[in-house]
Amino acid sequence: MKCRRIAALVLLGSIVGGSLASTIPTVAAESSTDKVHVELNGQAISDGGVMVDGRAYVSVRDLQEALQAFVYWDAANKKISIQKPNIHMLMFQDKATFGKVKTGKTAFSVLVQVDSLKTQVDAIKLTIIDPNGKSSEIQQSDIDTKQDNFWFRSSDFKYDFKAKGEYTVNCYLRQKNGEFTLLSKKTIEAV
Repeated sequence: MKCRRIAALVLLGSIVGGSLASTIPTVAAESSTDKVHVELNGQAISDGGVMVDGRAYVSVRDLQEALQAFVYWDAANKKISIQKPNIHMLMFQDKATFGKVKTGKTAFSVLVQVDSLKTQVDAIKLTIIDPNGKSSEIQQSDIDTKQDNFWFRSSDFKYDFKAKGEYTVNCYLRQKNGEFTLLSKKTIEAV
């Protein structure tokens, strides 16, 4: 199992070498171990990475989180596949789009447009995270699509923007018989 993980990390490093340099801006090795701290936009990637022969490697699971994409490890063929559909989200309040909202209770819905989908999915989940990190589910719904694109609009969701700050709306898709994968984020600013 450990050999597979190291092989995945080595393969991943050779595939994404310099192309992720702009996506993962901070990589710092600890002096006493080969463990590496990895940050994306100022947020730590959960497991970080490892340093091997002067190169930093990130796990496939962490890569999935960082890229907000479906990442597959094919152990038999020693191959990593990354599939990132285009996902766009718009927030609607009283039939108008918004990106800022006044603090207090409000109802809104989320319109999600997905295209370039190369894998079959069977569910969508939308959540919102407040400035303190508390997550609330907006809606989870089964979807039946065999196309590479679809639109989804959530029901109106009543939410209390209690404090000023940034709230994050997250869009997850679930592959057939799989787990939900975070594929897109949108920020709402409460003023």
